[in-house]
Amino acid sequence: MQLASLILFCLISGLTANGQNKILAKITNFENQKGVCQACLFNNAASFNGEGGTPFQCVKLSIMGKTIEVIFENIPAGTYALFVLHDANSNNKMDKNWLGIPKEGYGASRNKLPFAKAPGFSENQFTITEITTTRINIHLRNL
Repeated sequence: MQLASLILFCLISGLTANGQNKILAKITNFENQKGVCQACLFNNAASFNGEGGTPFQCVKLSIMGKTIEVIFENIPAGTYALFVLHDANSNNKMDKNWLGIPKEGYGASRNKLPFAKAPGFSENQFTITEITTTRINIHLRNL
């Protein structure tokens, strides 16, 4: 009986310990309250850079001011990058002008936003190694 209780305790402890990380992203500089904020967490460069794959986790929120907070929960240890889009017309994509310049606000986890190209995974990555709450401040770029 004690062995069964010990095994059950280890299983429960292992399951909860693997998913207790949180990422709290404070996103600032929304131009207006139109549309939604789409924030996606990526765990590899290919999906972040649009070369295939899907985001690890996405959140879509209404905008209620110039600043909002996004919470990602149950995140395993690993390396991540966060991309945020102010989808002002709620069409689920980043709108661009005829030159390819974004018409909607965007940001990334380390605020590394090159002017002439899309943000990259390596410049915006961060690592979670232990059970913690990681706090990130993202300032949207509006062109």
